[in-house]
Amino acid sequence: MILDKIVVISLSLLLITLLTIRYIKRYAPENIVIVPIMTLLLSIYIPFAIYNVTIPLYLQIVILTFGVIVPSFCVTLQYNNIILSRKILYYSMKYNYRIGEYQKTIDIITKLVSLEGRRAEYLYMLGQCYKSIGDFINSRDSFALAVEFDNKDYKSYYELGRALDETNKKDSAIIMFNNALRLKADFYEAQEALGICLTSRGDFEGAVKVYRKALRYHPDSYELYYNIAMIESELGNYEEAILAFEEAGKLKNDLYTAFYSLGKLYISEGRYEEAIEALKKILNSTTYGPKGYYTLAIIYAKQGEYEIAMSTLEYAMELDSKYISKADEEYTFNPFREDIEKYKKSKEKAKIKEFQKNDFMEQSFKIFKLKEKGAEEEEEIEEMQHHA
Repeated sequence: MILDKIVVISLSLLLITLLTIRYIKRYAPENIVIVPIMTLLLSIYIPFAIYNVTIPLYLQIVILTFGVIVPSFCVTLQYNNIILSRKILYYSMKYNYRIGEYQKTIDIITKLVSLEGRRAEYLYMLGQCYKSIGDFINSRDSFALAVEFDNKDYKSYYELGRALDETNKKDSAIIMFNNALRLKADFYEAQEALGICLTSRGDFEGAVKVYRKALRYHPDSYELYYNIAMIESELGNYEEAILAFEEAGKLKNDLYTAFYSLGKLYISEGRYEEAIEALKKILNSTTYGPKGYYTLAIIYAKQGEYEIAMSTLEYAMELDSKYISKADEEYTFNPFREDIEKYKKSKEKAKIKEFQKNDFMEQSFKIFKLKEKGAEEEEEIEEMQHHA
């Protein structure tokens, strides 16, 4: 018990000393209130401690709270140069940004900048806010200022690169993306943005190099493999494109666009069996299913399997009627052109029957309405005669 009292008194005296020194060395006006309250509480506590008198519980709580706990909190804030009001503003800024209150966040950042001056963190968030509300000029300028204040701010370099890219300043954008990657080599968004920027400039080989380097850090990115495959295909490097499409498909088994492109490349290489396997993987797709069936029909026709080709083509034409006209222009289907014509005639007959059925139902409905109207009129006449 004596030890506890000694600890409380010693700690209180230490806190009073620290707060007094802080008040003298650096003006802290709140200490002129805190120190006298602490001194008063300590002067009350010491006699109780010396004469071993039991202190009432409520008084113990008051002494511990305002004589030790609150002063300790104040010392921590003051000696770490933490201004509570500014911290509240800081976390308010974070919160408002998180919930999408961008204009309010901008107002808070403006207050913080007036109190503390410009900081890269504030400028980066300011740029994001302006971008979110569509003010791209202020957004770009905020990111530019952010990298001036902190040349290691890779996120601001990336965002500045995107802003420059969108205004068609490709060369400057590439420099910014490279700056971001120099600071953070595994920055996926910057790697992808740099590749896209180089592609838009026509530097396909440079873009492939960027994507392949990115794969060292992100080997499970199907997007990188897909981008490589598309560019290699454009460059005529079909074997490289095939390998990249295959990797993309392994990583994402519902990447229908990759399997479709892979099937087309296999066809161009005369690898029909591999093309069939690739195209079968897209048949469940609403968008690529009809394309898949139509392309499979072409492959089967080239292989001389006309019955399978026709049945596969029927699936394509049933799913999307545009393939009826496309089939008319496809010379590969000439060996079973008669079957296609029969299918078209059967579809026309089915349409006529459906039209007639709908017309019959419409006429029947009209007759029914006329009969119903006639019956109502007869009832009205009878009622009038009855009253007469």
